[in-house]
Amino acid sequence: MRFYFGGHVVKSLARLVWLATFCGAYAFSAIVSFTGEDLNAGPGGTFTNSNAAAASFTTAASAIGTVGTITFESAPLGAFTSLAVASGVTASGPSGLSILNTPSFPSAPSLDGFNTTPGGAQYIEDQAGTITFTFATPTQFFGAYLTGLQNYYAQDLITFSDGTTEVIDAPETGTGSGTGSVDFVGFTDAGKSISSVTITSDTNGVGTDYIGIDDVEYQTSTAPEPASMGLVSGALVGLLLVYRAKSVKRV
Repeated sequence: MRFYFGGHVVKSLARLVWLATFCGAYAFSAIVSFTGEDLNAGPGGTFTNSNAAAASFTTAASAIGTVGTITFESAPLGAFTSLAVASGVTASGPSGLSILNTPSFPSAPSLDGFNTTPGGAQYIEDQAGTITFTFATPTQFFGAYLTGLQNYYAQDLITFSDGTTEVIDAPETGTGSGTGSVDFVGFTDAGKSISSVTITSDTNGVGTDYIGIDDVEYQTSTAPEPASMGLVSGALVGLLLVYRAKSVKRV
């Protein structure tokens, strides 16, 4: 029996099952980024665009693995250069990193950073230019809220390696010396092992954009095969069994 798939002949259901599984895995292997920006948003804001991007990211990430969220609410207040922020997760960078529970620029927190956790208070203040999150168990996705972004000072971005150096720019449309933004920036990279992610706010080397970082999402465990692929593979296996049963009866 032959089946046609994309114009090609597949000579058996077994091969069709393999082809569908292979194509499904390939489809989930590309980097997908999720970004949203809310201009001049401050503490307690609705963050309409950022929240929408975060929701889409969490849905996609949940199909790959269990999503963990770091809110920094239990982290010790004060400056640090290396800090365990969750089990198996370390945040580090040069001097200029702090855990705060009030904005460091209270007259205009939208220009410098603040907490984004509903009902929370703490966040990371980054005045260092770079902060790196290192994962003892590699992740396949990462997302975070970035606050106080201003491209007047620098383009803020996320970099990581999945075998190749990858860069995702934070959207900073219209931000300047007097206009800041709240952004959600995240990505999924299924099938890859990412051991660290760096957030950079000093890309031009002459000025650092002081920013806040909160509600970091990452992978804590691997999820089973995506439901859609499981259904496809299961259906094809069922057809294969029916076909084989009919073949046996003919003999």
